[in-house]
Amino acid sequence: MKIIAVGDNCIDNYVELGQRFPGGNALNLAVYASRIPGFKVLYCGVVGTDEAGDFLLDQMRREGLSIENVIRLPGNTAVTTILIRDGDRIFAEYTEGVQKDAILSKKMLPLLQSADLVHFTIGGWGREKIPDLYLGPKMSCDFSNRYNDPALEAMYCLDYNFFSGGDLILRGINVEEKLHELKKKTRGLVIMTLGEHGSIAFDGEKIYTSNAYPVKVVDTLGAGDAYIAAFLCSIFTGSSIPDAMKKGHLAAHDICLRLGAWGNSN
Repeated sequence: MKIIAVGDNCIDNYVELGQRFPGGNALNLAVYASRIPGFKVLYCGVVGTDEAGDFLLDQMRREGLSIENVIRLPGNTAVTTILIRDGDRIFAEYTEGVQKDAILSKKMLPLLQSADLVHFTIGGWGREKIPDLYLGPKMSCDFSNRYNDPALEAMYCLDYNFFSGGDLILRGINVEEKLHELKKKTRGLVIMTLGEHGSIAFDGEKIYTSNAYPVKVVDTLGAGDAYIAAFLCSIFTGSSIPDAMKKGHLAAHDICLRLGAWGNSN
């Protein structure tokens, strides 16, 4: 099974700790999925020609992930400044760097069309090519907590639509009602992670819920990406939706036990 993750990458800079790690939603998913036996995983992204870009590519090589489809553009690699408060990460600042104006070349479409699944993210690049792949490979996208973003127009093409809904609970918004609202935009499955409250999914007929595993959190960064990677790989190996959700939570649990999404600090 071939999975291609398209989209953002960045340096996660823990300024208060003096440490940095590789990250970014799409790159995280590619790394996590590549650790699951039976899947060939590629990542398509853009990094700068700076030292941070060198660091990211080196970390990918160490993880065994191909850098063949990573494009280097003159300029700076994206950096997210992160603060940790009670185990939860706070994004203090984000510099998009060379990803800001990057456009996925049509020359890469044959590669994407060769995949069993192409995963996109709300950040980074490449989402504009989703309609070009419609009815080709299976497609998924992580929309984070952007429930009203113009990017949701692409949901009609997608098989799996992921959202982060923890803020809905904090604001007292009915999660099931939001799921029904989002499902009207897509023929696919809508899945929403809810942090410590578990996750919920809707296929148009049935609501599925799953509990998170208790964990003494070190850092939540990457937990949502780990959930998505495990969920998708489980579905593609024949798991039911409830079983895929459980595997997603187990993967998220394990990521919460370390600082940084993956890789080594320096």
